[in-house]
Amino acid sequence: MVKNKKTSNEFRAINLACGGKLCLKGGWINADHSPDNKQVKKINLLNQLPFDNNSFDVVYHSQFIEHLTPNVGLKFLHECYRILKPGGILRVVTPDLENQAIEYLKQLQELKCKPDSKYTRSKYNWIRLEMLDQLTRNITGGEMVAFINQSSSDEKAYILERLGRSGINMLPKVSENSRLNSLRRRVNQVIDRLTLKNYLVGKFRTSGEVHLTMYDEYLLGDLLIKCDFQDINRVSADLSSIKNWSETLLDSDEVAQLDCPTSLFMEARK
Repeated sequence: MVKNKKTSNEFRAINLACGGKLCLKGGWINADHSPDNKQVKKINLLNQLPFDNNSFDVVYHSQFIEHLTPNVGLKFLHECYRILKPGGILRVVTPDLENQAIEYLKQLQELKCKPDSKYTRSKYNWIRLEMLDQLTRNITGGEMVAFINQSSSDEKAYILERLGRSGINMLPKVSENSRLNSLRRRVNQVIDRLTLKNYLVGKFRTSGEVHLTMYDEYLLGDLLIKCDFQDINRVSADLSSIKNWSETLLDSDEVAQLDCPTSLFMEARK
C-alpha cells in the first residue's frame, strides 16, 4: 500500500528507465526495468512505482514513453505525478513526431529537385527510417543499424547532427558488431523459411525495443494535462527549470554535446 509521505526538504530525484544513461549527482536515483549496472535500482516500470506519494523533487525519463501504448503511457505519467512532491518537476524526453515530419518533407522536396543526388537520397532514406524503423522493425537494430554501418562520412555527419551524443555512442558499436549483425541477418533469412518466424517476431515485438506510439508537443501535452500537471512547457536539451540541470549530464555531456537535440523535451510541475 502506498503511503502519503510527508514532504522532506532533502533533495531527491529519480531517473526512470535510465538504461545506460546514469546521473551520478548527489540526490539522484537511477532505476530501470532490467538494469545491467549495480548502481541502478531494479523496478517494474509497468506496475505501480515502489515509492511513496510526494517522494521526489524531480522525475526524469528519456526515450521511454514511446515504448508504451498511449493508455499505458498515461498510467505511467499518473505514477510520475503521484511520486512527485508538490511543486516538483517532471521532465520527459521522447522522439519528436513534428520534427521528424518536417525533416521528412524537407528531404522529400530536396530529392524531387535533385533526384540524381546520392547524398540527398541518403538523407531522405535516413529520415524515413528515423520515423518508421523503430515502429516496424522485427529484429534488434532494425534497418537503422545496417544503414549507419554503410554510411559515408557525410552521411554520418547528417545522422550525428540529428542524434547528437546518442549517435556518437552508437557509431562504434555498429562498427564493432558489424560481423555479428551480418550473422544475425543470415540467421533471420533461415528463420524466414521456418515456422518459428512468427513466434520469434511476436516475441521480439513484445520485448520492449520497438516503439508503440509517437508524440508531438500537442499529444504529450494532452497526456500531461490529463494527469493534472501544471506549467507544461516545451524546453530543450540544455534548458530546464531544474536547478543546476547541466550538472546532471543527462541531456548533454561535459563538453556540452547534446543528446538527441531533435527530440521533444517537455517539462511540467505538480
